[in-house]
Amino acid sequence: MKRIVYILVLGAMLSSCGLYGKYSRPEQIKGEGLYGTGVTENTDSATLASLSYKEIFTDPQLQVLIGTALERNSDLRSLEYAVRQAEAGYQASKLAFVPGFTFAPKGGYNISETAKGWGYAIPVAMDWEIDLFGKLVNQKRKAGASLLMTQDIREAAQTQIVATVASLYFQLLMMDQLLLVTDSTARKWQETVRVMDLMKEAGMMNEVSVSQTQATCYAIQAGVLDLQEGIRNVENGLCLLLKQPPQPIARGTMQAQVLPEELQVGVSAQLLSNRPDVRQAEHNLEQYFYGVQHARSMFFPSIRIDASAAFVGAFVPSLVGSLVQPIFAHGGIKANYDISKAQYEQALLQFEQQMLKAGSEVNDALLQCQTARLKREQHTQQVEALTRAMDKTRSLMNNGSTTYLEVIYAQQALLDAQTSQLEDWLDEAQGVVKLYQALGGGVK
Repeated sequence: MKRIVYILVLGAMLSSCGLYGKYSRPEQIKGEGLYGTGVTENTDSATLASLSYKEIFTDPQLQVLIGTALERNSDLRSLEYAVRQAEAGYQASKLAFVPGFTFAPKGGYNISETAKGWGYAIPVAMDWEIDLFGKLVNQKRKAGASLLMTQDIREAAQTQIVATVASLYFQLLMMDQLLLVTDSTARKWQETVRVMDLMKEAGMMNEVSVSQTQATCYAIQAGVLDLQEGIRNVENGLCLLLKQPPQPIARGTMQAQVLPEELQVGVSAQLLSNRPDVRQAEHNLEQYFYGVQHARSMFFPSIRIDASAAFVGAFVPSLVGSLVQPIFAHGGIKANYDISKAQYEQALLQFEQQMLKAGSEVNDALLQCQTARLKREQHTQQVEALTRAMDKTRSLMNNGSTTYLEVIYAQQALLDAQTSQLEDWLDEAQGVVKLYQALGGGVK
């Protein structure tokens, strides 16, 4: 009867202390409305984040590059070893519930006159801590949260690699196209300079106009060299991600790319489960939650059972139970508890901030996609209009109705418009990449 009463009292004490309570998300953490104004949430489960990167980036060459980077990247492989270490730590925390055994046989020759001869002992000892106050279970749960956090860190690195490779690839495609446009324009300017030289010899053009045209031609030719250098630099950056020496990158064309028309973002609450860095922040909070509980359990006694059995000519068993209650530890236990609570509150603030950051990144990326798409439409119309204007100006010049300077201005305006059009395409493509990453895509 006394034993039953003791168990009931102990159970009530444990319940009031909450030493075995499991982590649950704090009430102040709300996942709604994180996208902010200007973003329409949809309840469709098929968002960008739910798709594989192969479904978003359909270019075969890009898919090969992403796959190679995920396979070879040194940082990602290093994080795989970190996950293994966390797994080992979690397994060790589970084994703490199992009694520990030691076996230390010994023997020797006794030279005493009263007991001369060979002697031996075969002792086996057991040490077992009974986890009545949650010390071991909270350590295990903390190790489990740490393991999940490490896995999230790896997944966040994977999404970053996918996004970086795609972004650099699209940059290469845009620069390839810009190089074609700039090189074509440079050849047209060279022809313009040749014609103006002839016109100057015929007294139809002065030296100033010819020199100004030559200067512009040289600047455009220098721009071609800058683009060629820039392309090599981007290729080298990609090679570094692929863990290979600098070399040309096989790739498709900008015109062959198909960007998603519908940018499904889902509901903002999905960020809590989709984004690896948000999950990482919450598992970090969970880890400190169990750290607080473990620190609280240190105020309670430790109960251990020590058992041993030895054969010393005869079988000698023993069983000893011990209870150690901390009374005065120079304030160390209380200080450790206060530190744990402060760490939990700090992790809570970091979790809230990471959620807000995630929502803001979705808003920014979606706005970039939408704005770039609209600008590209406007610049496309501008290029078409300037192309017509340049053709018309050339016809007028051939008929003597306008000067060659009008043709030069038209060529320069067309190059600027074409450059803006290509930059808009790159902004839209990279906006899609950012949105895909911001929603937590790239893990699959």
